[in-house]
Amino acid sequence: MNNHKQGSTLILVLIISTVIGIGIYSVLGLVNTEFRLNKKAIVYNDAKQAAESLLQSSMAELKTRFENQSAFPTDTLSPSNNPLYISSEFIQIHSDDNNLSNLVIPSKTEYTSEDEFNSEPTEIIGGQIPVGEWRYIDPLIPGNEQDELKGTRVFERSIEMISKATATRPEVGSATAYARQYLQVRDAPLFAYAIFYNVPLEIAPGPIMEVHGPVHANTDAWLQAGNSLDLYSKLTIAGDLNKGRHPDATGGTSNGDITIANSSGVQTSLQGSEGWMTTGIEDFVDQINQAFGGNVQTSEHGVSPQNPVGVSDYIEDTDTSTDQKESYNSAYNLIQPVLNESDLKYPSATDDPEGYAEAAALNEIEQQKFSYKAGLVIQVDSSGNISYKAARRNSDDTLIYNGSGEQETADLTPATPIATYKPFIEETGQPEDSGEEPGKITSGMHDARQGADLDIIEIDIGALKDLVHDNNAADWGGGTSQPENWWNGVVYVDFPQQNSSSDRDDNVNPAIEGWGVKLTNAETIPNPSFAHAKDIYGMSLATNQMLYVQGNYNADGDFDTGSPTDPDSSNFAAEDEEAPAALIADSITFLSVDWKDVNSSIYGQRTAENTEVSAAILTGLVPSGETGQKSYSGGVENFPRFLEKWNDKTFLMRGSIVALFESEVGTAPWGTGSVYNPPNREWGFHSKFGEGYLPPGTPNTRNYRAVDFEMINKATYEEYVQRIKTYY
Repeated sequence: MNNHKQGSTLILVLIISTVIGIGIYSVLGLVNTEFRLNKKAIVYNDAKQAAESLLQSSMAELKTRFENQSAFPTDTLSPSNNPLYISSEFIQIHSDDNNLSNLVIPSKTEYTSEDEFNSEPTEIIGGQIPVGEWRYIDPLIPGNEQDELKGTRVFERSIEMISKATATRPEVGSATAYARQYLQVRDAPLFAYAIFYNVPLEIAPGPIMEVHGPVHANTDAWLQAGNSLDLYSKLTIAGDLNKGRHPDATGGTSNGDITIANSSGVQTSLQGSEGWMTTGIEDFVDQINQAFGGNVQTSEHGVSPQNPVGVSDYIEDTDTSTDQKESYNSAYNLIQPVLNESDLKYPSATDDPEGYAEAAALNEIEQQKFSYKAGLVIQVDSSGNISYKAARRNSDDTLIYNGSGEQETADLTPATPIATYKPFIEETGQPEDSGEEPGKITSGMHDARQGADLDIIEIDIGALKDLVHDNNAADWGGGTSQPENWWNGVVYVDFPQQNSSSDRDDNVNPAIEGWGVKLTNAETIPNPSFAHAKDIYGMSLATNQMLYVQGNYNADGDFDTGSPTDPDSSNFAAEDEEAPAALIADSITFLSVDWKDVNSSIYGQRTAENTEVSAAILTGLVPSGETGQKSYSGGVENFPRFLEKWNDKTFLMRGSIVALFESEVGTAPWGTGSVYNPPNREWGFHSKFGEGYLPPGTPNTRNYRAVDFEMINKATYEEYVQRIKTYY
């Protein structure tokens, strides 16, 4: 009986041991399988990260290309042109020597034929560059709430990129990951903003100030108000949002309310329950988002500078102990004359890397200059001699250069005077019985802010309009000089520069001092019907000199027929009606309809009358503290320059205010006494600019974002490869 029990016990122990053994074996098997799966996952994760990294590095490389060029054929990324490639830095990072990944390094890092697509274990392929289309970023569409360009029409191109990466481990095997993403390149017109500041944005009005339209700053913003400041659209800042004055500015701090429209259109105070919502406070981003719903964004929200194509970031001069200019004023190049072809040639990148980089910078911005874009050039020499030139162009709209490397032009001879040289003449010591006032200015004018007597080139805009509209070759010298052969809506007034060449890192070389350009008789501007077929409406006038605008410009002067936002007439196809217009210069001073040059040196006799202007203004300013001591730039409220006592008269201006650079000729700071007292300011964003009716030659800012990232499978990747092949 006991033996039987012992046998039964032994069998039970064996059974239990077997079960336990089987369990342990199963657990070990599961652990081993899990271990292998984890290793496989690690290999796949290596491949996935490499595929994503390939897309990111290619987007950075494409961004560099787009910043340096303005036009791209649709097949730019084809193997026969300039395809995407795997950089040596990427290979170095993922090489086995670094033990950072298990990536399979391809034998080819750049394809020379589309037949090679999908032949390497690791690759990057770029798709077609679309022609692009204009699109309105509707702020009411879900997903656009935090888009810094919401409420703006943008020219959009979405470039497809696909990547494949393979990783391997000897003890596990290989894994391949496939990914796709689009780089969205969006161009926004510079005049799509009510206010655009490439330099520090300062607004500090005393009276109530209202701003209708988007406001953007490429650097820091400093806001305050004596009474109130009300922004009725979005505010984007690529730097910090500050309350008060710029640290280099003079003046006290005001605590009037500042309101900005939230995403629902409700004016909301920048001052919250716990104080001003400015950069540096705790939970700044959360507080701003909660209050304004995406209508206020700063660099902490991801806002980046929106530079015009080819323009480098502005660098502020922060050394107030000296009046030396240490800033980097790259955007000023947009108003400078065209360069000779020899200045644009590239030296060897290997033998002269610095020279190569300098040439690259010059080439980047050259085709963005208004002098390059101009169909009509009015050239002035240092003696006041005036000549008229029509630019000759290739079929792709690039300039033609002659054998000496200079811009090739055709001489024009207007039948009636357009520009007149008026040297500064002040008659002194007149006899008492002569009837003349002692010190009377009989030619030229005095600029009280500059403290300078100026020789003036006076341009009769009405005379220019009549000659262009008549479209008669005989009025311009005969032959092929008919305006429809050269008019493109951009006029450039070219002055000699101060030096034979620029020795500055930013390539700035200002125009000679002691001169100014004055526009007169400009209630209607050129807007010829023959240009409308080419989608050219209105006129942009640019110069590298100080600009003075006398009287109503592109407006009838009747405040009952227009407003700070709406035009006198929206029929841009009518030759004698209001048209898109822009004024571009080193500095811009507005003179009222009652301005008289003869009184320009006598403050008490410089009295203004109501004046109306319809134009975008792109110009410079003198930044706070630029003179080597504390000084105020004048802020947006004093950005347009004046020289008269307005005595409760109104200056009505609709358009767009763009402070793109530091003035290099008109360098006298704001705030000097006996220069002007301000007008009633009725300024607004031109409603038609927001609809896309823009002045000729309007520069574009460029913005980038990565969209629609997805990991895909092998079959989908192969499908995308075949589709991209058909493009090339």
